[in-house]
Amino acid sequence: MIENFAFQALNKPYDYIELDYAAVSILVYKNKEILFIKRSDNMPTHKGHIAFPGGKKELSDSSVVSTAIREASEELLISENLIKPVGILEPIDTVEYKFLVFPILCSLSIKPKQFNTSEVQKVIYEPIRNLMNKDNWSFRGAYSDDWIYMLGDEILWGATAKMIRLLLKLKLV
Repeated sequence: MIENFAFQALNKPYDYIELDYAAVSILVYKNKEILFIKRSDNMPTHKGHIAFPGGKKELSDSSVVSTAIREASEELLISENLIKPVGILEPIDTVEYKFLVFPILCSLSIKPKQFNTSEVQKVIYEPIRNLMNKDNWSFRGAYSDDWIYMLGDEILWGATAKMIRLLLKLKLV
């Protein structure tokens, strides 16, 4: 199924970017599910939001890929070796910050059994087939591109929802 996604294949060496940025890992498990997190209410930004594991560049990061993998490893308490980067999507400009967010598509070889509770409230796995079903999306209308998706009683919206729609090539009108 991953071969039907919209992404650009990654080539090593990965580019280093001088500017401040954030990167997230879109983690696909067994080509069937995508992992989302609910951010902790203790986080400085995006408290309680549904998101992908990720965060800002650190000095030790050699690329957007290393940022995304490091952040996913830290938040999900797993080895970086369990995360295999396969592609990159166009960066997303978020409303809250003046820097770009780079979505990195990765395969995940195991489901994490725990997570960093200072950053993550819970982990949610959603079947890709459900995300691809246009009937499962609704237009909330708070802004022009305000499509939402319900993950149980949680709302997937904003930049994370936009990344999923771009990845899955969903044209919602």
